[in-house]
Amino acid sequence: MARQHSTRIARYVLPLLAVIGLGTVGAPAEAKRKRTQAIQMTGVQSFDKVFKKAKTANKRLRSAERNLRDSKVALRQTLKLKKRTTYVEGLRELKRRANGKLRVVMVGGTPRLKATDAVPTEILKSIQAINRLTVSMPQSVNDLKAVSKASKKMYNQGRRFPANIQRELSRKGIDGIWSIVVRSPRIAKRTHENLKVIGGMPKRAARVSSELAQISTTLVQSFK
Repeated sequence: MARQHSTRIARYVLPLLAVIGLGTVGAPAEAKRKRTQAIQMTGVQSFDKVFKKAKTANKRLRSAERNLRDSKVALRQTLKLKKRTTYVEGLRELKRRANGKLRVVMVGGTPRLKATDAVPTEILKSIQAINRLTVSMPQSVNDLKAVSKASKKMYNQGRRFPANIQRELSRKGIDGIWSIVVRSPRIAKRTHENLKVIGGMPKRAARVSSELAQISTTLVQSFK
């Protein structure tokens, strides 16, 4: 009897959640706010089951992005290059300054740069910055492939959340339902933001994968 009563309330609350959610997500202030790349839990079990997986995948993706970004910044700083200098441009400049004293060696299928003669400190630091990235490449490539595949599946699951919410409400009972109603603006906001992050993961993964491939190819060709 209590379950039937909860179900009837859930049918009433569901449209209310949609109205509150749409109002929150569509607020102009939210559109202007800088988008975060973090995945947040909502407190709704069926939602968070997907979002926990997404959080793990996003952590791996952000690690690959951070490794690339940190190495790029270090290379620019050691060679005193402009802020917008690409990694490939940095490698070409390093080749010019090294005067043929660097070569690439393959270690476990991964390119590593080494000096064949005495070189200035800035060249040594550049080698270190590059090798820190190449050491992380195999793991990054595997993670990026997994993230791209998994995120597409998670995004499709997330789009079915409106259909799942009624089952979630029915399980909560009366107190749980009204608890969700009170928290619904936050739930709607976090769900909307999470789906944006998940939806953008394949593109982010492809961008990093492409740049890593370009760096690896340029490294091998430039210092062979």
